[in-house]
Amino acid sequence: MTTLVRMKDIVKRFPGVLAVDHVDFDLNEGEVHCLIGANGAGKSTLIKILAGVYSKDEGTIEIEGKPVEIRSPKHAQELGIATIYQEYNLVPYLSVAENISLGHLPSRFLPFGLRLVDWKATIKFASELLQELQVDISPVAPVWSLGVGQQQMVEIAKALALKARIYIMDEPTAALSSGEIEKLFQVIRYLKERGCGVIYISHRLEEVGIIGDRVTVMRDGRKVATLSVSEASHEQLVELMVGRSVSRQERYTRAKKVGKPLLQVYGLTRKGVFSDVNLEIRAGEIVGLAGVVGSGRTEVARAIFGADPVDAGRIILEGKVISIRSPCEAVKCGICYLPEDRRQDGLVLCCTVADNVVLASLSKFSRLRVFLDRARVKKEVMSRVQELNIKTPSLSQCVEYLSGGNQQKVVVAKWLSANGKVFLFDEPTRGIDVGAKVEIFNIIRRLADQGAGILLISSEIDELVALCDRVYVLREGRLVAELVGEEITKERILAIAVTGKKDGSLERSASAGKQTNGGGVRV
Repeated sequence: MTTLVRMKDIVKRFPGVLAVDHVDFDLNEGEVHCLIGANGAGKSTLIKILAGVYSKDEGTIEIEGKPVEIRSPKHAQELGIATIYQEYNLVPYLSVAENISLGHLPSRFLPFGLRLVDWKATIKFASELLQELQVDISPVAPVWSLGVGQQQMVEIAKALALKARIYIMDEPTAALSSGEIEKLFQVIRYLKERGCGVIYISHRLEEVGIIGDRVTVMRDGRKVATLSVSEASHEQLVELMVGRSVSRQERYTRAKKVGKPLLQVYGLTRKGVFSDVNLEIRAGEIVGLAGVVGSGRTEVARAIFGADPVDAGRIILEGKVISIRSPCEAVKCGICYLPEDRRQDGLVLCCTVADNVVLASLSKFSRLRVFLDRARVKKEVMSRVQELNIKTPSLSQCVEYLSGGNQQKVVVAKWLSANGKVFLFDEPTRGIDVGAKVEIFNIIRRLADQGAGILLISSEIDELVALCDRVYVLREGRLVAELVGEEITKERILAIAVTGKKDGSLERSASAGKQTNGGGVRV
């Protein structure tokens, strides 16, 4: 069996951080080698060295037995390495076809040595790739008009277009439905049959079991173990990842006592997106919003937050009708939104931890509304960092370089500093590891225990079952059911979200209206 990649004794340092500490890793022909570990374990740094994004400080790399020094991402592609990053690398104002062929656009030769892009061939090539992935996306559509899941499929098509031998996939299923995930797995199996090798990074251990041949576990920048997937149990992998036993989510308890309604929504409508949505969130309560991908969950949350316009509906906060025309007005009312894409919409990546934490509450720390009181800012940020256990070398660390779990905690810290009353969590655990998920769950439960109202959108049904006091189910933009207490089961949520059929025992009238709404079933 040919070894496609051999990385030996790899070291990478950043200021104040040893990100990769003498790591060995290899990939064989026709193999899926999974790479797992907690956020900040060094997985992404290791594969970015192989992809040419970072240069290694120490160690050697061999591609098909030949020593190489990978100088850039372009050089990595020339060596037969294609990468699908966790953070999308698409140009939003170019078409799908242009993004897929970017850097190697088909061209026609003209007289005098001139070349012209062959747009017909570009669109045809993209169409064939998208058909191979069984994805219904127009090759001429601008990328900005696509949903998150569709953009991920374009990223996958873009990598396949390179016809490489080595594929690196960093959390490729984070934004995909279960149907899209199966299509991706079919592509991976096809790549294996062609003799390609796939390095597959994921926090979803069930995916490792389905698609992987071997699995390497990293922790704190070091390789902990490499195992055959067939011989590794989920419990063993989790313990290797976090260095301790992590119990399952089932231990979370329902709210013992809920207060008065904090947020009530009546008849919320946005034509073509969602219609006549009625829901209620009480103080101390975690309310789930479930539904299949494309059911309108995120759009409802964005409308409540004032990020998207609505055509009809009323929002009542603590008994008073309010008008929210922008996120700024929502924040002033104490409504906070933790977005699905935290990097794009929740953080200013080039700014520091401290800057991001106080971003939504600057007026609280200003003197004469002009000068920022740096001492108060530092005290506030230090308090939030300690409260949420945010792991950062310093308060001046650029947020871009934190792990996904710590980035999510910074978003939470921002809204805690803004004295939020109602928190809209949209996919809060997407792309973070098992240990960080438990911390996020504890934060959500603690916020509810302190009297906040929580709306939780999640594509992981188990999270809704573990955390929520009530769950609304949303289908095709309409609320179709409300589940309470023991009614909240994975089977019921999935059945209602997929079919829209309401069993008599499940059909209820929401406290705020006649319908119900839902959060995140992957189908």
